[in-house]
Amino acid sequence: MDLRWLDDLVALAEAGSLTRAAILRNVSQPAFTRRIQQIEQWLGTTVIDRSVRPARVSPAIMRKLEDVRALTGELRQFRRDVVDWEKSQRRVSIASQHSISAGLLPRFIARLQVQIPTMSVRLRSANREECHTLLMTRQSSMLVVYEADGLPIAPNETLIERRVIGRDRLCPVASPRRLDFIDQRNGGSVPLPVIGYPPDVFFGNVFSTRISPPLQSKHHVDVVCETALVPSALAMAVEGVGIAWLPETLCAPQIAAGALVDLGSRFGDVDMHIVSARLMTPRPQYVEAVWSALGAFMSDIT
Repeated sequence: MDLRWLDDLVALAEAGSLTRAAILRNVSQPAFTRRIQQIEQWLGTTVIDRSVRPARVSPAIMRKLEDVRALTGELRQFRRDVVDWEKSQRRVSIASQHSISAGLLPRFIARLQVQIPTMSVRLRSANREECHTLLMTRQSSMLVVYEADGLPIAPNETLIERRVIGRDRLCPVASPRRLDFIDQRNGGSVPLPVIGYPPDVFFGNVFSTRISPPLQSKHHVDVVCETALVPSALAMAVEGVGIAWLPETLCAPQIAAGALVDLGSRFGDVDMHIVSARLMTPRPQYVEAVWSALGAFMSDIT
């Protein structure tokens, strides 16, 4: 039984003729006629009333037409359910900070598609603390986040396996259109325009403890905009809103293209670790495969 046969019967009933039904099914009339003949062979009876012109679906089929439509829907839903279940058995959920989701992980997922084409990844982008919660509540298979000196992820947690998989740098960048504007403020009394982060997020914590104190000692800082989303800070820096401290792995393409200028030597930067973590409990083989592939990917690019 071919599922297309049910669609052919419905099309024939709705069109009222073989010619119009063939058009609806986007096939030639001879090809459509051969498919109708296959249906009749499988049923062991005719499905077309050839005593009238044009030939149309037989009364026996017409009285069961709603059942055919319902069966078609149920069979398609059955097929979707089976496929979705199979995919769920090969799906790995990765929780990561927004900047890593937008910068590093798309490249990793593209490589994973080549290495393990049957693998499916669910990427959950959140702030660092939410990523930890997703891992501990088993809503994600692993997390990928940043750490800085004095700001580890879950320092006393004994239920997770943690590893440093790479390094990054939180560096100040600005649009080249703003450099003259910034130079006029460097060391002067006019405020230095800065794109900041809320203090209750990781980058806000890094900024307030590691960047702001020495910066404030030399410059009159004006936080012209504040956002918890690093990709938004990147977009605003490109638009010339002000200076933003961004992960180098995220803004490197814009620096290379000349859309941003690295100002680390003038305003200070912070070294960071890229850390992956997972629960210590036994894990499925496909999670182990992604864990290993992520480590290999980071080794290749750093």
